[in-house]
Amino acid sequence: MGRQSKIPEPDSPDLTTRSYLLYFGSGHYDRRYPNPNITTWRRILTLLPEQAHVVDFGCGNGRYLLRLKSKVKQAAGYDINPVALEMLSERAKELGWHDLSVLGPDPTSLATYVQQKGQADLVLCLFGVLAHIESRSDRIVALQQMHDLLKPTVGRLLISVPNKARRFLAEQKQAGSGAAGLIRYTRTMDGTRVTLPYQLFDPARLTAELAEAGFQIAMIRAESVLPESLLTTYAPLRWIDSILTRMCPASLGYGLIAVAVP
Repeated sequence: MGRQSKIPEPDSPDLTTRSYLLYFGSGHYDRRYPNPNITTWRRILTLLPEQAHVVDFGCGNGRYLLRLKSKVKQAAGYDINPVALEMLSERAKELGWHDLSVLGPDPTSLATYVQQKGQADLVLCLFGVLAHIESRSDRIVALQQMHDLLKPTVGRLLISVPNKARRFLAEQKQAGSGAAGLIRYTRTMDGTRVTLPYQLFDPARLTAELAEAGFQIAMIRAESVLPESLLTTYAPLRWIDSILTRMCPASLGYGLIAVAVP
């Protein structure tokens, strides 16, 4: 299937971009998700080869990426949110990670990076990054960009998305069956109401969109059983959830997590 056109550059921020500028700038994201999901973190570690080269696509301010400092040879983080990128740069400097490549918000920085640094062993696209891209065609473009970041055959994509069977059931009912899992939800941050689009997935949709971008799924599992915000805030729940997740089928997880091969 032919390539989709490029995602427009964010000169006039769309709803998601505007909302996430506030989300990160207000500190709300850090308060809600102060730590990584331990089960996801362990999956990342199992996918790292020797002298690993990793790109975090939709890295935010580095919740997962910065923890890889001592575990990889080369890394980059890409995001369309300039506030998040500024925070990532500052935190990387504080950690002494001076050769971390910070990419974006212009998506053409991805191709330039590959030309200069080569393709990666592992690309991360975690916790709803893909789901916040409202248009299917734009999601396919993003997945194709991830595909181009990876070494052919040996590279791996680790991607997680929200599970349609578990998330935003009332919003799905309101949107109707014709919405096919595309909903909008609202949060209040520092007195401002922020509305975000969110594409919910089942295993079939995730498999189909990855395939359209040139990927094959090697594995799909439940990302967690308990809500992400609880797991990243309360340490005892992380360990409980890590046990529950091993027994949970993908279709019943709070989120879906997959390993895909280019």
